[in-house]
Amino acid sequence: MIDLVIVVPTLNEEKYVGELLDSISEQTVSPKELVIVDAFSKDKTKEEIAKRRKALPQIKFYQIPKYTIARQRNLGVKKTTATHILFLDADTVLVDPDTLERYYEEVKEKDPGLALAPNFPLSNNWKDKVLFQAANLGTKAGRDIYPGAVAINLYVRRDVFDSLGAFDDKIKVGEDFELVQRYAKAGVKYTVLQDAKVYTSVRRLRKEGRIRFVIKMVNSMINVHIYGYRKNPIAKEYEFGNHPPVES
Repeated sequence: MIDLVIVVPTLNEEKYVGELLDSISEQTVSPKELVIVDAFSKDKTKEEIAKRRKALPQIKFYQIPKYTIARQRNLGVKKTTATHILFLDADTVLVDPDTLERYYEEVKEKDPGLALAPNFPLSNNWKDKVLFQAANLGTKAGRDIYPGAVAINLYVRRDVFDSLGAFDDKIKVGEDFELVQRYAKAGVKYTVLQDAKVYTSVRRLRKEGRIRFVIKMVNSMINVHIYGYRKNPIAKEYEFGNHPPVES
Protein backbone atom coordinates (compact mmCIF):
# COMPACT_ATOMS: atom_id res chain seq x y z
CA MET A 1 0.00 0.00 0.00
CA ILE A 2 1.12 3.54 -0.72
CA ASP A 3 1.07 6.33 1.87
CA LEU A 4 -1.97 8.02 0.34
CA VAL A 5 -5.60 8.53 1.29
CA ILE A 6 -8.39 8.98 -1.22
CA VAL A 7 -11.24 11.15 0.05
CA VAL A 8 -14.61 10.93 -1.73
CA PRO A 9 -17.70 12.99 -0.77
CA THR A 10 -21.03 11.47 -1.80
CA LEU A 11 -24.71 12.32 -1.98
CA ASN A 12 -27.04 10.14 -4.07
CA GLU A 13 -24.22 8.55 -6.08
CA GLU A 14 -25.48 4.97 -6.43
CA LYS A 15 -25.11 5.14 -10.23
CA TYR A 16 -21.47 6.23 -10.10
CA VAL A 17 -19.59 5.45 -6.89
CA GLY A 18 -19.41 1.72 -7.55
CA GLU A 19 -17.56 2.25 -10.81
CA LEU A 20 -15.07 4.53 -9.08
CA LEU A 21 -14.43 2.02 -6.30
CA ASP A 22 -14.08 -0.84 -8.78
CA SER A 23 -11.47 1.15 -10.69
CA ILE A 24 -9.55 1.82 -7.46
CA SER A 25 -9.57 -1.86 -6.55
CA GLU A 26 -8.09 -2.69 -9.96
CA GLN A 27 -5.13 -0.31 -9.63
CA THR A 28 -1.53 -1.56 -9.62
CA VAL A 29 -1.08 0.09 -6.21
CA SER A 30 -3.53 0.40 -3.35
CA PRO A 31 -4.13 3.49 -1.19
CA LYS A 32 -3.39 3.15 2.51
CA GLU A 33 -6.76 4.69 3.29
CA LEU A 34 -9.99 5.27 1.41
CA VAL A 35 -12.61 7.38 3.16
CA ILE A 36 -16.09 8.16 1.90
CA VAL A 37 -18.12 10.87 3.60
CA ASP A 38 -21.79 10.69 2.70
CA ALA A 39 -24.46 13.33 3.32
CA PHE A 40 -27.17 10.76 4.13
CA SER A 41 -27.94 9.71 0.57
CA LYS A 42 -31.54 8.76 -0.09
CA ASP A 43 -30.65 6.22 -2.77
CA LYS A 44 -28.49 3.08 -2.55
CA THR A 45 -25.11 4.79 -2.33
CA LYS A 46 -24.37 3.14 1.01
CA GLU A 47 -25.25 -0.30 -0.33
CA GLU A 48 -23.06 0.13 -3.41
CA ILE A 49 -20.13 1.04 -1.16
CA ALA A 50 -20.79 -1.95 1.11
CA LYS A 51 -20.56 -4.30 -1.89
CA ARG A 52 -16.92 -3.23 -2.41
CA ARG A 53 -15.65 -3.74 1.15
CA LYS A 54 -14.19 -7.14 0.38
CA ALA A 55 -12.13 -5.78 -2.51
CA LEU A 56 -11.27 -2.60 -0.58
CA PRO A 57 -11.04 -3.46 3.13
CA GLN A 58 -9.45 -0.06 3.89
CA ILE A 59 -12.74 1.74 3.20
CA LYS A 60 -13.93 4.01 5.99
CA PHE A 61 -17.50 5.25 5.69
CA TYR A 62 -18.99 8.22 7.54
CA GLN A 63 -22.25 10.13 7.27
CA ILE A 64 -22.92 13.73 8.23
CA PRO A 65 -25.90 16.01 7.54
CA LYS A 66 -25.88 17.73 4.17
CA TYR A 67 -24.23 21.14 4.35
CA THR A 68 -21.42 21.67 1.84
CA ILE A 69 -19.12 19.34 -0.04
CA ALA A 70 -16.23 21.19 1.62
CA ARG A 71 -17.34 20.01 5.06
CA GLN A 72 -17.44 16.41 3.83
CA ARG A 73 -13.94 16.61 2.40
CA ASN A 74 -12.61 18.19 5.58
CA LEU A 75 -14.07 15.44 7.75
CA GLY A 76 -12.52 12.84 5.47
CA VAL A 77 -9.08 14.31 6.07
CA LYS A 78 -9.63 14.46 9.84
CA LYS A 79 -10.46 10.76 9.93
CA THR A 80 -7.22 9.71 8.21
CA THR A 81 -3.46 9.84 8.71
CA ALA A 82 -1.76 9.33 5.33
CA THR A 83 0.87 11.87 4.29
CA HIS A 84 -0.61 12.37 0.83
CA ILE A 85 -4.26 13.30 0.22
CA LEU A 86 -6.13 12.81 -3.04
CA PHE A 87 -9.65 14.19 -3.36
CA LEU A 88 -11.79 12.53 -6.02
CA ASP A 89 -15.38 13.18 -7.05
CA ALA A 90 -17.70 10.17 -6.87
CA ASP A 91 -18.34 10.19 -10.62
CA THR A 92 -14.67 9.88 -11.56
CA VAL A 93 -13.06 6.68 -12.83
CA LEU A 94 -9.39 5.65 -12.87
CA VAL A 95 -9.61 4.11 -16.32
CA ASP A 96 -5.96 3.08 -16.68
CA PRO A 97 -4.90 0.51 -14.05
CA ASP A 98 -1.66 2.39 -13.34
CA THR A 99 -3.33 5.81 -12.87
CA LEU A 100 -2.83 5.88 -9.11
CA GLU A 101 0.74 4.64 -9.40
CA ARG A 102 1.58 7.34 -11.94
CA TYR A 103 -0.15 10.01 -9.85
CA TYR A 104 1.68 9.01 -6.68
CA GLU A 105 5.11 8.62 -8.29
CA GLU A 106 4.90 12.04 -9.92
CA VAL A 107 3.93 13.87 -6.74
CA LYS A 108 6.68 12.02 -4.87
CA GLU A 109 9.20 13.07 -7.51
CA LYS A 110 8.10 16.70 -7.89
CA ASP A 111 7.09 17.19 -4.23
CA PRO A 112 4.36 19.81 -4.72
CA GLY A 113 2.13 20.91 -1.89
CA LEU A 114 -0.76 21.04 -4.33
CA ALA A 115 -1.35 19.26 -7.63
CA LEU A 116 -3.91 17.90 -10.03
CA ALA A 117 -3.94 15.63 -13.05
CA PRO A 118 -5.69 16.55 -16.31
CA ASN A 119 -9.35 15.57 -16.46
CA PHE A 120 -10.94 13.78 -19.41
CA PRO A 121 -14.60 13.08 -20.16
CA LEU A 122 -16.27 9.68 -19.99
CA SER A 123 -17.74 10.51 -23.37
CA ASN A 124 -16.94 9.94 -27.02
CA ASN A 125 -18.51 13.23 -28.07
CA TRP A 126 -15.90 15.49 -29.63
CA LYS A 127 -17.51 18.57 -28.11
CA ASP A 128 -17.00 17.18 -24.61
CA LYS A 129 -13.39 16.32 -25.44
CA VAL A 130 -12.74 19.83 -26.74
CA LEU A 131 -14.25 21.43 -23.63
CA PHE A 132 -12.21 19.29 -21.28
CA GLN A 133 -9.02 19.87 -23.24
CA ALA A 134 -9.64 23.61 -23.17
CA ALA A 135 -10.18 23.44 -19.40
CA ASN A 136 -6.94 21.47 -18.96
CA LEU A 137 -4.97 23.95 -21.04
CA GLY A 138 -6.55 26.87 -19.21
CA THR A 139 -5.68 25.40 -15.82
CA LYS A 140 -2.07 24.86 -16.84
CA ALA A 141 -1.67 28.24 -18.56
CA GLY A 142 -3.26 30.13 -15.69
CA ARG A 143 -1.41 28.35 -12.90
CA ASP A 144 0.92 31.28 -12.24
CA ILE A 145 -1.48 34.06 -13.25
CA TYR A 146 -4.86 33.00 -11.93
CA PRO A 147 -4.40 29.68 -10.10
CA GLY A 148 -7.41 27.48 -9.76
CA ALA A 149 -8.66 23.93 -9.97
CA VAL A 150 -11.89 22.02 -10.01
CA ALA A 151 -11.56 19.25 -7.43
CA ILE A 152 -12.65 16.48 -9.77
CA ASN A 153 -9.20 15.35 -8.72
CA LEU A 154 -7.01 17.38 -6.39
CA TYR A 155 -3.87 16.42 -4.48
CA VAL A 156 -2.76 18.14 -1.27
CA ARG A 157 0.13 17.20 0.99
CA ARG A 158 -1.13 16.79 4.54
CA ASP A 159 1.35 19.15 6.19
CA VAL A 160 0.22 21.90 3.81
CA PHE A 161 -3.45 21.17 4.48
CA ASP A 162 -2.86 21.24 8.23
CA SER A 163 -0.79 24.43 8.25
CA LEU A 164 -2.78 26.55 5.75
CA GLY A 165 -6.26 25.38 6.64
CA ALA A 166 -8.94 23.17 5.16
CA PHE A 167 -11.62 23.94 2.59
CA ASP A 168 -13.84 26.83 3.61
CA ASP A 169 -17.02 24.95 4.50
CA LYS A 170 -19.13 28.10 4.24
CA ILE A 171 -18.57 28.15 0.47
CA LYS A 172 -21.20 26.25 -1.51
CA VAL A 173 -19.61 26.61 -4.95
CA GLY A 174 -15.94 27.30 -5.72
CA GLU A 175 -14.42 25.98 -2.50
CA ASP A 176 -11.77 24.23 -4.59
CA PHE A 177 -10.73 27.42 -6.41
CA GLU A 178 -10.63 29.34 -3.13
CA LEU A 179 -8.36 26.76 -1.51
CA VAL A 180 -5.98 26.66 -4.48
CA GLN A 181 -5.75 30.45 -4.62
CA ARG A 182 -5.22 30.71 -0.87
CA TYR A 183 -2.43 28.13 -0.98
CA ALA A 184 -0.80 29.67 -4.06
CA LYS A 185 -0.83 33.09 -2.39
CA ALA A 186 1.00 31.54 0.55
CA GLY A 187 3.72 30.32 -1.80
CA VAL A 188 2.78 26.64 -2.00
CA LYS A 189 4.27 24.81 -4.98
CA TYR A 190 1.39 24.01 -7.34
CA THR A 191 1.94 21.44 -10.11
CA VAL A 192 -0.19 20.30 -13.03
CA LEU A 193 0.77 16.66 -13.48
CA GLN A 194 1.54 15.02 -16.81
CA ASP A 195 1.63 11.25 -16.30
CA ALA A 196 -1.81 10.41 -14.90
CA LYS A 197 -5.25 10.98 -16.41
CA VAL A 198 -8.52 11.08 -14.50
CA TYR A 199 -11.83 10.51 -16.25
CA THR A 200 -15.17 11.90 -15.13
CA SER A 201 -18.81 11.88 -16.18
CA VAL A 202 -20.28 14.67 -18.25
CA ARG A 203 -23.61 14.61 -16.42
CA ARG A 204 -23.56 18.32 -15.59
CA LEU A 205 -22.81 19.25 -19.20
CA ARG A 206 -25.73 17.14 -20.35
CA LYS A 207 -28.04 18.51 -17.70
CA GLU A 208 -27.32 22.19 -18.29
CA GLY A 209 -26.07 22.19 -21.87
CA ARG A 210 -22.45 22.86 -22.81
CA ILE A 211 -22.79 26.52 -23.80
CA ARG A 212 -24.96 27.36 -20.81
CA PHE A 213 -22.52 25.60 -18.50
CA VAL A 214 -19.53 27.54 -19.85
CA ILE A 215 -21.41 30.84 -19.54
CA LYS A 216 -22.38 29.92 -16.00
CA MET A 217 -18.75 29.24 -15.06
CA VAL A 218 -17.60 32.56 -16.54
CA ASN A 219 -20.34 34.39 -14.65
CA SER A 220 -19.30 32.62 -11.47
CA MET A 221 -15.72 33.85 -11.83
CA ILE A 222 -16.95 37.41 -12.36
CA ASN A 223 -19.28 37.15 -9.35
CA VAL A 224 -16.43 35.95 -7.15
CA HIS A 225 -14.55 39.17 -7.83
CA ILE A 226 -17.64 41.24 -7.05
CA TYR A 227 -19.22 39.38 -4.13
CA GLY A 228 -16.57 36.91 -2.92
CA TYR A 229 -16.80 33.14 -2.78
CA ARG A 230 -19.23 32.89 0.11
CA LYS A 231 -21.77 35.28 -1.42
CA ASN A 232 -21.53 34.12 -5.03
CA PRO A 233 -25.11 34.29 -6.44
CA ILE A 234 -24.42 31.19 -8.57
CA ALA A 235 -24.60 29.16 -5.36
CA LYS A 236 -28.39 29.58 -5.37
CA GLU A 237 -28.55 27.57 -8.60
CA TYR A 238 -26.36 24.74 -7.37
CA GLU A 239 -27.62 21.81 -5.33
CA PHE A 240 -25.12 19.14 -4.34
CA GLY A 241 -26.56 15.67 -4.91
CA ASN A 242 -29.30 16.76 -7.31
CA HIS A 243 -28.01 14.76 -10.25
CA PRO A 244 -29.47 14.21 -13.70
CA PRO A 245 -30.21 10.64 -14.83
CA VAL A 246 -27.14 8.52 -15.57
CA GLU A 247 -25.92 9.02 -19.12
CA SER A 248 -26.15 6.11 -21.50
